[in-house]
Amino acid sequence: ADLKQADALLIRSITKVNAGLLDGTPVRFVGTATIGVDHVDQEHLRNAGIGFAAAPGCNARSVAEYFTAALLHLRVHRGLSLEGKTVGIIGYGNVGKQIARVAPQLGLKVLLCDPPLQQAGESGTFLSMKDLIAQSDILTTHVPLTKTGAHATLKMLNREALERFAGPKVFMNTSRGEVADGDALLWALANNKLSHLVLDVFPGEPHIDPKLADSADLISPHIAGYSIQGKLNGTAQILDAFLDHFKLEKKSAVKMPVPPQPVIAWPRGVDCETGMHHCVKHCYDILHDDIGLRRSLNDPELAKHFDHLRKTYPVRHQFAGFSVTGIPREENMARHRLRGLGFTVE
Repeated sequence: ADLKQADALLIRSITKVNAGLLDGTPVRFVGTATIGVDHVDQEHLRNAGIGFAAAPGCNARSVAEYFTAALLHLRVHRGLSLEGKTVGIIGYGNVGKQIARVAPQLGLKVLLCDPPLQQAGESGTFLSMKDLIAQSDILTTHVPLTKTGAHATLKMLNREALERFAGPKVFMNTSRGEVADGDALLWALANNKLSHLVLDVFPGEPHIDPKLADSADLISPHIAGYSIQGKLNGTAQILDAFLDHFKLEKKSAVKMPVPPQPVIAWPRGVDCETGMHHCVKHCYDILHDDIGLRRSLNDPELAKHFDHLRKTYPVRHQFAGFSVTGIPREENMARHRLRGLGFTVE
C-alpha cells in the first residue's frame, strides 16, 4: 500500500525487491544504499523498465576498519600473532582493496584471489583459491553472493575447501553469510582447521544458527559496514542516482559529522599493537557488538533481536575523524601504522 503513489523506492539490504512488491505500483526507480544487491531482482527491474542503482564502495572503509578492530581484539585478548603473518583476501573489489591497504598496518602480508577480476585483466598478482588457502594464515571474504556461473560464491567455503586447510587458520566473513557453509565451519572448528572465527554475516539471516554463532570468537549482526560515514556515502550515491534518473537538480554534498570525542591519548607503557588496539577501540568497540548479539542466542526471538540490533545501531565514526596524541618519539612504527589506518597523529 505504501508504494501505490510512489515514483521511487529507496531501501537498504533487508528489503526484498521483486515483482511481488512492485507489480501494480508506479515505481520507476529503485535505489539500494548498499554494496550488495542479492536482495534485488534486477532482471525484473530491467524487464519492467525500472531504473536501478546501488552504492558500490560506499562502506568499504568501514568494513576494513571492522577487519582491523577484529584482528587487534584477537591479538590483545586471544593471543593471536599478527606480525609477519599472511592474509588471503578473497574478492578484490572495493572492500578487498581497502582490506589490502590496512592489512600491512597490522604487520600482515597480503595475497589476493579474485578469478573474475583476474580474467577481466585487473592489475595485481592473483592466486587460485587452492594456492591462497595453502599460503595464508588468515582468510577474509569480500565477494558478492552469486549462485550460478563458473565462479559462483554460494557455499564457496564448504567442507571440501576447509579440508584443504593444512593447519588452524583464522577465518572472517563480512560479505554474505551463504558464502560459507555453516555446518562446514563447525566441522572445521571441531577438527582444528580453524583457530579463530569472526562472523558478521550468517546463512539464513536473520534466522541464524545459535550454535554456529556461539562457536565464533567474535560475532555481530551484519553491521561491519555500518559506520555513519558509510551510511551517508551510500545515501549520497543513491540520492545522486535518483536525481539523475528523474533529471532533477543535484543538491550540495552530504556533510559528514564530527565524532564527539575526537582526540585519543596514547596509553603509557604499552607495545605497538596494544596501543593501536586502544586507539581503535576508542573509535569502535567491536566487543560491544559481539555482546549485544551473543546475549540473545538462546532467545526464541533471536531473529527479531538480530533485526532490531541492525535497525537501532548506534552511531559509529571512522578512524579518519580521530587524532592520536602522546605517542613516544621512539614509537615510529605506531605513528606510521596509525596514519596508515587513517588516524591523524599529532
